[in-house]
Amino acid sequence: MKQRYGYAGVHLFDRASGLNILVDEKPVPRTKWSVAPRYMSFALTNACELACSYCYASKAPAKLRPELIERWARELDEAGCFGIGFGGGEPTLFPGFAQLCREVHSATDLAITMTTHGHRFDAALVDRLSGNIEFIRLSMDGIGSTYEGLRGRPFSVFKEKLGLVRATARFGINYVVNADTIDDLQRAAEFAIDNGAEELLLLPETLPSGTLSLGPKLMERLSSWVRQNYKSCRLATSAHGGLYIEAPMLMVSDPAYETFDFMHVDALGVLKPSAFATRGIPLRHDTTIIQSIERVRELHTQRPEETVQ
Repeated sequence: MKQRYGYAGVHLFDRASGLNILVDEKPVPRTKWSVAPRYMSFALTNACELACSYCYASKAPAKLRPELIERWARELDEAGCFGIGFGGGEPTLFPGFAQLCREVHSATDLAITMTTHGHRFDAALVDRLSGNIEFIRLSMDGIGSTYEGLRGRPFSVFKEKLGLVRATARFGINYVVNADTIDDLQRAAEFAIDNGAEELLLLPETLPSGTLSLGPKLMERLSSWVRQNYKSCRLATSAHGGLYIEAPMLMVSDPAYETFDFMHVDALGVLKPSAFATRGIPLRHDTTIIQSIERVRELHTQRPEETVQ
């Protein structure tokens, strides 16, 4: 099992099974903490053929270079990172996506995840990705006609694609919660469980600025639902959502150390504390990603209320 040291203790992780073990009986001195965040996400491309009205991702044409991603992945692996997530945009639109997953998987001990709408999955992609990716986060906002109205694709096709996703790797459902989808939440959870999802990730709708668009009444409805249902399936939320959902059993980061848990690289190659940060540090060819991580963390700690310059 891979291990890393951090503010919570000694963390052990097995990428094949997803098993996490935290040994927290004895504090770890800060000088021994792993430098890399536990998880790093990459927006491989801003391209996506869907046009969801609530999507916060940038629409400016941009994509990362695969050779740089492979280099960054090796550096992250050596510095204690457990996993990287490929998103976008839609990651399956990134040229050579399956080859990138294969190269990173064979060269590192990192767990590879992806976030996808699933509609580009076919038998050939299943074959190329199987064994080279540990977990797939499948986006599903609403059930039936709600999904179709928001995503512009038949829900029957989504269910077919879910079968292909399930044949590729372990998977969970990402669910944006807003005024249109909250009434479907119970049926969505039942659908996820019945179809083998290991997790339901609840994402309160967030504006590009990083502020929640849900009002207090909807947030209380969501919190109430989580309190009543957290024992029936594994629930999770974003670090931002965890600040507002008053419910048990949702794993969220300690705000004081959030950059040790998570960071993000956008499709322009800018390292940020999160996907919602409007500015960050461009990754350069003459420095390692670890050097940039330390700089972002330093500025974020000094000025947590501001975006990184």
